[in-house]
Amino acid sequence: MRTDIPLKRLLLLRGTDLLPLFAAPLTTVLRVESLELPANNARLDTVFYLRSAGGQEYIHVIEWQGYHDPAVLWRMASYLAWLGQRHPKTAILGTLVYLAPAYDVGDTLTQTIDGQVVQTWQMDCLRLWEYDASDALQSGNLGLTILSPLMRHTSRQSIEQAIGLVVQQAPVPQQADLLSILGIFAEPVIAPDQFVQLVGRERLMSSDLVSYLVEEQMAEMRTEFQQALADTIIKRFPQAPIALMDNIRRIKQPSQLRTLITAVLEATDLNEVEQLLKQASAS
Repeated sequence: MRTDIPLKRLLLLRGTDLLPLFAAPLTTVLRVESLELPANNARLDTVFYLRSAGGQEYIHVIEWQGYHDPAVLWRMASYLAWLGQRHPKTAILGTLVYLAPAYDVGDTLTQTIDGQVVQTWQMDCLRLWEYDASDALQSGNLGLTILSPLMRHTSRQSIEQAIGLVVQQAPVPQQADLLSILGIFAEPVIAPDQFVQLVGRERLMSSDLVSYLVEEQMAEMRTEFQQALADTIIKRFPQAPIALMDNIRRIKQPSQLRTLITAVLEATDLNEVEQLLKQASAS
């Protein structure tokens, strides 16, 4: 489920709404960030910087899990450890949110030696399908309303109700983005074209999120074509220098990369390939 950008955007827009999910109803949000880990270019989905009712500032990491990953508990542990090294005197919490049962790998890291448990580490986890869509809609909480398609007992009727609540209650500058996010989560129940008909194309086209999603898709296509081009060169010319990879990374257009793959397959020698990449990366 491609939900990273929509969920990050939802937390930026309606982060305070979702604090009750994480047992922090009396907390004040100081700021919300998405942090990149420099060691491996991974990114923390959402990092809340919060102040408790008693005035203590602390950090709460939210990791949204929208695909099956057996290592997700280790990833979560590494995120908390990385932040702990940066903020050793600050309380740091973490919650793993599973979006569907197929992605659920549990909530406990268990280490065994010769069949004996020697260490366990339990993570705080939420499973959205254990929440009821009708309860979310009746709560009047817009953040939970947007997540309601991922909850149990969701239906076309409940999604139409969610659309109405967003239009009635959300600030006008937020409506386009919130409706776009709702439409992404609603895809298993309502096809995108039907959702557009319900909401109105004009409302959705004013969403910044549409641009973000297009940019993400283009970036994925670019990465795939760059890798395919590199693989094609290495397969045809194993002696190709590593420096050619720098030229490949400078080529941004998927259509141009696709054309180059065909050209490499037809090239007579490595010199011709080097010239093709040089010209393409300079254009």
